[in-house]
Amino acid sequence: MTLIELKNIGLKIGAQQIIDKISLQLKRGKITTLIGPNGGGKTSIARILLGILKPTSGEVISKEKIKIGYMPQKLEIDKTIPLSASDFIKIGNEKFELNRDLVKRLNCEKILHKQVHELSGGQLQKIIFLRALIQNPDLLVLDEPTQYMDLATISDFYKIIAEVCEKINCAILLISHDLHMVMQKTDFVFCINHHICCHGAPEDINQHPEYLSLFGDRSAITLYQHHHDHKH
Repeated sequence: MTLIELKNIGLKIGAQQIIDKISLQLKRGKITTLIGPNGGGKTSIARILLGILKPTSGEVISKEKIKIGYMPQKLEIDKTIPLSASDFIKIGNEKFELNRDLVKRLNCEKILHKQVHELSGGQLQKIIFLRALIQNPDLLVLDEPTQYMDLATISDFYKIIAEVCEKINCAILLISHDLHMVMQKTDFVFCINHHICCHGAPEDINQHPEYLSLFGDRSAITLYQHHHDHKH
């Protein structure tokens, strides 16, 4: 089921065309991943879906009023404000209970009482993820969620993302540079460089000329092998 759709979306800031003719559908129970070079418009697409940015052309079509959870690429929190990780998660959501199983899976039990400014980058990412999930969103937008995590943590985190997607039947939009990791768990891939260069299932795009021009043969082969190994 399509939850939300972008139709021929364009965004122009001044004379600069940030994105042009972007069309995609986000479906319940499916993970859609945006990949592409820095400055190619991936985060702008996410912000349009969130309603933070208004496109200059095209339309955003939502079937219903949807709850959105958002994990931004970077979050600056004032170090002078006393705020525990647990309190940060529940800001504006005091009546919602933390998912203790998920807290355990993410290995966050011992950091909930810590001050947010004491957390490492990877720990803070996990706390922001828990906050994004607290109301069981219909759409979960994750912008470079693993940028401060080590390799072992990244692998487990993508497994958790896939489990969450299935369990609460949400749509997930993932922006990532972890190409070989993310390809193991995603359903649809859109390669973005101001426009849609190519799109499809992971195994379908890795030999596409525009994909290869951005990421090269070695990346494509690695992506295929990881996805193939996971499926078999």
